[in-house]
Amino acid sequence: MSKRFSSAVIAMVVLFVLATTSFAATTETFYGGYSNVATKGSIVVELTNISSKKNVILSETEAEVYFDDPTETLNMVVAYDYDEDEEITVRDILEYYNNNGGVPTYYADTAPVVVTAKTALSTFYFCYKGDIPATYEPKFYSFEEYVYDFENKQTYTEPPEDWLLADGTSATLSEPGKYFFIFVDDGLVSSSFPGIFCLHIGDTPSETPVPVELTKITVNPTTSKVLVNGKIVEFEAYNINGYNYFKLRDLAQAVNNTEKNFEVTWDAANNAINLISNKPYTPSGGELAKGDGKAKVAILTTSKIYKDGREIFLTAYNINGNNYFKLRDVAKTFDIGVTWDGATNTIGIDTSISYVE
Repeated sequence: MSKRFSSAVIAMVVLFVLATTSFAATTETFYGGYSNVATKGSIVVELTNISSKKNVILSETEAEVYFDDPTETLNMVVAYDYDEDEEITVRDILEYYNNNGGVPTYYADTAPVVVTAKTALSTFYFCYKGDIPATYEPKFYSFEEYVYDFENKQTYTEPPEDWLLADGTSATLSEPGKYFFIFVDDGLVSSSFPGIFCLHIGDTPSETPVPVELTKITVNPTTSKVLVNGKIVEFEAYNINGYNYFKLRDLAQAVNNTEKNFEVTWDAANNAINLISNKPYTPSGGELAKGDGKAKVAILTTSKIYKDGREIFLTAYNINGNNYFKLRDVAKTFDIGVTWDGATNTIGIDTSISYVE
């Protein structure tokens, strides 16, 4: 059995939640889709009455416990990747999550569990095996009002001609069972990816969840030349999923004593990286050391990141004990200009200009 509500506006999305936790029953929040320094995710969903959660590497065979027709569900098209000009299926989303630490799986000792969208969505889909009663309560926005008159948009109980699902859309699950959820955000950001999670009611893990080993990926060195304010600087940088990731402390050193310099400190007690604007960087040793040109193993960084005391959300990878950040994320955070010259394969970092998307 499945419940699916999706609008005509479907886009591609990005992700991410990689925590493993055990706690007394409480409300938990899932984040997915597009994220940047200002938002943790363009998909935000709350779940009530949750007692524990962990990330699970879920094979297609293991996923069959959620589907009446596994083949049909796994091949179901959920979104479209306009950059690659290809459809995104449930199988694609499952593979993506498995390659990035596993599928978030929430456990509730007892029903009911209420799953509520806290952001507008184009798709709110859930399924389960068999005939389990569930209550779905959709709310709608007019897409035209949402895009062109956001402050005055209305919430509707019946779908307008062109619509999005409004925040407040919910599903109430009143019986034990295993449920599979898929969400797609409002479609206004092209570089985003669908979000998924599993929910088990009355089926606690066989043991108390413990931290799982995050998925390791092999990454290759970036081959591009890098200019910092017009001068060649050698970085140990890596290409990850088509983006250039630079060692955070190398970037701080490279722009030190400029109008865009920033300090980096480490808070071991809170597993947190602190970034401080407009403050000279204090070297810790080893900055701008030349790499060996060989592929490395990268693991997603789980540390929290703060800029000037406020938590921000950036994707980072740990490579040989150092944190590597997407160049454009750091540049955007500190308003540093970044340019690309495809003819000469050259990346430009310019502290005298502002960041432009």
